[in-house]
Amino acid sequence: MQILDGQKLSQKILETLKTDIKKKQTSAQSPAGGQTNIKLDIILVGSDPASKKYVEMKQKNAKQIGINTKVHNFSNQINSDNQPVILNECEESSEANLIKLIKKLNQDPSITAIMVQLPLPKYLNKLEILNSINPNKDADGLTSTNLGLLFQQDPIAIIPATALGIIRLLKNYKISLSGKNAVIIGRSLEVGLPLLALLNAENCTCTLCHSHTKNLIQICQKADILISAVGKPNFITADYVKNNSIVIDVGTNKDPQTSKLVGDVDFKSVADNCSFITPVPGGVGPMTIAMLLSNVFKIWQNSTCHREERSDVAISSGLPLRQLAEK
Repeated sequence: MQILDGQKLSQKILETLKTDIKKKQTSAQSPAGGQTNIKLDIILVGSDPASKKYVEMKQKNAKQIGINTKVHNFSNQINSDNQPVILNECEESSEANLIKLIKKLNQDPSITAIMVQLPLPKYLNKLEILNSINPNKDADGLTSTNLGLLFQQDPIAIIPATALGIIRLLKNYKISLSGKNAVIIGRSLEVGLPLLALLNAENCTCTLCHSHTKNLIQICQKADILISAVGKPNFITADYVKNNSIVIDVGTNKDPQTSKLVGDVDFKSVADNCSFITPVPGGVGPMTIAMLLSNVFKIWQNSTCHREERSDVAISSGLPLRQLAEK
């Protein structure tokens, strides 16, 4: 069994981004250059400790590589109209005003990229909020435009960070994907659905499972690659896992007994059955942040080149989606 070390790879990616950003900023300062500063604006709704921690980690990593950030905080309180109350902003409190803020950020040329920290409170319209982001500033790749481009295997797509990070991690360890049976548990916009598109582009045979899937254990037992994104601590045990399979744990859960961070996978019981496995923490999580910041850099490259819809990498190379995932 070999550990898929997302922490180590993410640091390598961040160092490369830091170098690339410095080089691009130097060239952008020439008369023919464009925007030199990179800025990511993050919208945080509520006071969930996990969400606040993730935002802080994104800010920390962004600062280290030369990306500026600003967080717009909304409280999780609701007013008499069942709308969120805004914090640290001088505008009246309403859900519509959250979207109004996003549209304002869309129009601000000093802002490179925008993201909304998920999950959102259930009383908010997640899709409406996400789709109010300009697709050309969509750091998470979760607008309908970018998800549609992803499923079309169009290399101009901004790809959701967790899904992209998983592919990068697999490729870093020279794991062949073509022809593999891949089982994904969880069909979220952030992970399950984009992973389906990416693995399909790599010529995997994919099965997408969810809460209504019958005979889940039997399906998982046939997987060469098993990816769990269900959000249940230690849900995947040894009886789910085929010998010598690859297990990717997307879960970040609090152990009800120890309060420690654990994944969806019962690591101790599963590790001996598989050839590769991601740990929690230190596996998929760091890769998500690295890929988010990579997306911000890609968006910035587009803006500095004055290309509103296509990344310079995609245009100049004509690379297919699966090759762009290696970069």
